Amino acid sequence: MKKLLLLLIILISFTTYSQTENENITSKLVCKTVDEFTDKTSFGTTETVLLYEDGGDMKTQGMIFILFLNEENGKILPATLYLKVVGMGGCVDEGSTLDIIFENGEKTQLVNWKDFDCKGKNYFSLKNKEDLFKNNKLKAIKYTNKRNYKSMIVKTNMDEDGSSYLMNTLLELDKINNGEISADTCKE
Repeated sequence: MKKLLLLLIILISFTTYSQTENENITSKLVCKTVDEFTDKTSFGTTETVLLYEDGGDMKTQGMIFILFLNEENGKILPATLYLKVVGMGGCVDEGSTLDIIFENGEKTQLVNWKDFDCKGKNYFSLKNKEDLFKNNKLKAIKYTNKRNYKSMIVKTNMDEDGSSYLMNTLLELDKINNGEISADTCKE
């Protein structure tokens, strides 16, 4: 009986220790903010990716990526891929496209759902394509403005941060949703 009790105490200790250890591991890519007035928690990413246009001036021509997140039914999910195109000139509109080639050769196209905007802001949904982005790094992207059919390509200027940003963020979301790590408080 004493051995059984000792074994039970050891198992409880290890279980408590492992849970405490997982709670102390925080995401490097996902953070949370708690509104002090409403106590509502919102989630965001800690990184913004800047990609420069191939053949561009490496200063004023490129794209900025940010993945917006939502919480639904206790899970943190990708909501919208925000893409700001800079240095292309002209306004953008709903229906502009982002063509993506992954390192494994697969391809996909995202379509901007945001109405007319003269600041280069585009919003894309990853819905039903999360696994594709989660399992593959980006090799190249091509943005095409529906209003004037100008395009911007990032292939030779695709760096490791840009290539792996979506994959790494989606994988960390899985770890948070599975309780393996937690989201830290966002730095202001």
